[in-house]
Amino acid sequence: MSIQAAKRFAGLLLFALAASSPAFAIKVPIPGDDVTLNTVVYLQVRAQGDWDGPPPTLADGASPSGGFNTDFYLRRARLYASGTAYKFVTFNLLLDAPQFGRRGNFGSSTFVQDLSIGFKPMDELIIEAGFLFMPFAHQAMGASSQASALESPAAIVFYNNARGSRETGVQMRSLLFNNRLLLRGGVYEGARGDPAAPIVVNPRGRPLFGGVVRLNLIGEEPGYTYPGIWMDGKSRVSVGFAAQYQNKGSNLPRTGYDPKTKKYGPIATGVADYVALSADLNVDLAMAGDTEAVLQLTGYRFDYGPGSDKTGFGVSGEGGYRLGPIEPEANFYYFRSASRLADFQKVAVGANYFLHGHQVKLTAEFASVFNSAEISTTSSLKQIVGQAQVYF
Repeated sequence: MSIQAAKRFAGLLLFALAASSPAFAIKVPIPGDDVTLNTVVYLQVRAQGDWDGPPPTLADGASPSGGFNTDFYLRRARLYASGTAYKFVTFNLLLDAPQFGRRGNFGSSTFVQDLSIGFKPMDELIIEAGFLFMPFAHQAMGASSQASALESPAAIVFYNNARGSRETGVQMRSLLFNNRLLLRGGVYEGARGDPAAPIVVNPRGRPLFGGVVRLNLIGEEPGYTYPGIWMDGKSRVSVGFAAQYQNKGSNLPRTGYDPKTKKYGPIATGVADYVALSADLNVDLAMAGDTEAVLQLTGYRFDYGPGSDKTGFGVSGEGGYRLGPIEPEANFYYFRSASRLADFQKVAVGANYFLHGHQVKLTAEFASVFNSAEISTTSSLKQIVGQAQVYF
């Protein structure tokens, strides 16, 4: 990227951030004292530049000419409503229009990102049903509105049927032993196959089972999602272990190694089970002088059958150190595929500037992304991103 192009991009970025639309809070009066309703408007306006890497596509990569590409779009535009009723019922509804205007595409639709109805038979237990956040690693269940890194490592989380980390099902959440032990798990729809296909995914119509066990060493995180950085003057340290399983639930064909071609290829002989495992460490230390240190590390194992592109091991992490309103941060992920045809990695560094906590903040980040599936190039995609967020 030339110096002139960089200056032009910086000027456009400042203009985009300055012109971001404000969010506003909506309070809906409810008669009586037994029902509460909270509404939130959540916007992320993003300016992004891309260069190098594999040949560009309609949604990603460099410019059509192969040079520096500029992009201005809404990363997230959300309306969120939640509340309680009669002291033992909870509910939430999240509408989302992600990636609106990216690469000039304004045809993306608004859809239900989250919907749940919960029942609290006791303070330590809540049972929820609906379109739910799947239990998995702490980073995978992170709240995008309260993140430290610009993006969670979503690219490394290989759910077999989820949309936006959500899936329909029934689950429970519970805090035990003076809030030291968190249990979260349930049954979910999982992958479904075409009954007329030669080999059917999930031929017996079995659900997906998922759960997480988290040990809170310091503090607690009882929420539906988890902030990447809390900024509330309290420390939290926890470790978690999660698993997902569905019988014959792999939505990828089994693969095998052909010694003649020395390549992996599909073998239409059956459907493998789907297995996903994670182990993670989460640290958020509130320190003296309005400073705070955060660290998250996660290891993953995905099994879609022998040799499949999504079978393999992964690792992701992020760390940051907040000094008052400024937080330098770094994050990464890496996945090694069993087929060796789908290895990928990302390394990013950036900074957050909290004008008013997570409610109003600016973020800038530089990232390098490499995907071995793009065999036409050996260079990584470079990205520079600026984002303004309002959340009320």
